[in-house]
Amino acid sequence: MTKPVFINKKIKNFKKKITISGDKSLSIRWALMASQATGKSKAYNLLNSEDVLCTINCLKKLGTKISLKKNYCEIIGLGLNSFVFKKN
Repeated sequence: MTKPVFINKKIKNFKKKITISGDKSLSIRWALMASQATGKSKAYNLLNSEDVLCTINCLKKLGTKISLKKNYCEIIGLGLNSFVFKKN
C-alpha cells in the first residue's frame, strides 16, 4: 500500500493555458480540481457527456458556482473544504 501525500502549503496564483483533448476522465477530474481551487477556472472543449454533466450538477448542489456556456465551462472555486451540504 502506498503512503498518502499531503500538501501543506499553497502554490502561488498562476495564469496558464493548457490544451488537452476533451475526454470523460479529464473533464470530470478538471471539474473536481477546479471546484476545490480558489478563484476562476475555465475549460474549453469539455466533453459534453452524461457523466460530465452529472458531475457538474453534483458540484452545483454542493455550492460550487458553475457557468456552462456553449463552448466553455467556468468554475469559481472557493478552496479546499468549501462544499456545503444541505439537508433536504
